[in-house]
Amino acid sequence: MLFLLLGSCTGKKEHQHETVDAKGHKVFYTCSMDPQVMENKPGKCPICHMDLTPISVDQMQTKGVKLSDDQVLLANIKTQIVSFGMLENKIFATGTVKENQDNVKFINARLDGRIDKLNIKTNGTTIKKGEILFQIYSEMLAATQSEFIQNWKLLSNDPNDELLKTILETAANKLKLWGLTEIQIAQLKLIEKPRIPYPILSPVSGIVKSVRISEGSTVMEGDPLFELTEYNSLWVEAQFYPSETEKITEGNSVKVYIEGNDGQPIEGKIVQILPQVSASSTVSIIRILINPKDENIRPGMQANIAWNKKGSKSIVIPSSAILREVKGNTVWIKNKDKVYEPVMVEVYKVSGTKAEILRGLKEGDEIVTSGAYLLQSEFVFKKGHNPMAGHDM
Repeated sequence: MLFLLLGSCTGKKEHQHETVDAKGHKVFYTCSMDPQVMENKPGKCPICHMDLTPISVDQMQTKGVKLSDDQVLLANIKTQIVSFGMLENKIFATGTVKENQDNVKFINARLDGRIDKLNIKTNGTTIKKGEILFQIYSEMLAATQSEFIQNWKLLSNDPNDELLKTILETAANKLKLWGLTEIQIAQLKLIEKPRIPYPILSPVSGIVKSVRISEGSTVMEGDPLFELTEYNSLWVEAQFYPSETEKITEGNSVKVYIEGNDGQPIEGKIVQILPQVSASSTVSIIRILINPKDENIRPGMQANIAWNKKGSKSIVIPSSAILREVKGNTVWIKNKDKVYEPVMVEVYKVSGTKAEILRGLKEGDEIVTSGAYLLQSEFVFKKGHNPMAGHDM
């Protein structure tokens, strides 16, 4: 009887330390900082000496965390439906601004003569269409001017003379071929004698690259006099590794950053993939066309190029939704019962704010994109252990 009495007292004493919840489920006590600690009674954590947190068997068996609408709003939890997409890998390269050879223009001599006065002498000078380039002495030009002036006077006295009309038209055509404009030809009707030397106007606008003549020099028909270019469009030749150019094609758009352009990118277009100079070359040269608005951008400047290389179609989610841990990557999902549960995922690659998922998610899953860390903390606090404990992706 004494033995039974002592046993009965001992059983009552142990039972007094047990706690149950409203449903009659046994309550354990754990530490939110050291979830491996699990006690039958309240007290201090033997590791960190913090107060133990009560947790029921019902809570321990629940896979996720269920929050009220107010808790969701307070925790700023946001979700997004998982879908397939294209992950863009941003590739960077360096390059050099080059002159656009398609903009190069030549002004050639249209008749024989001597350059009496040269108005444009310096490389880099900007000239406009109609601006005087030089004055030339030419016997042929002087004779044709005289012919035009005389026949115009005769035709003024006899407007119906068809022969005079033909001669005048022939002389005017010669003057046009030699570079005179309609206005210059019309001005000959107002003077009494030919203008010697005669000013030759620029047929185009541009920036002088090279001056091929000098004052007093003699030129012949066809001789190159000026070489012009324009900088409203330029080339950028960039170096890419062959592995980066597998999917680059002519017409692709890239971003070009040039020093001095206030950090603003210029939209560039790939116009040519240049062949490698030698088989041992480790880079590919890509020619990019740009149209800079800044007039100070010139050939020779250094450029940085950014290209978005599109990948294959796959599950793509915001990288902010992934919780990275030693044992793997976790994403929180919201199930049909509005319970938030963690799942482990395998991440293939991350680019910027996007991540490509190989396994762990499927199209249509609702994932948490904001507030995942708070859910993780709430889970540990309520259940006393890491939700991914025992899992290893």
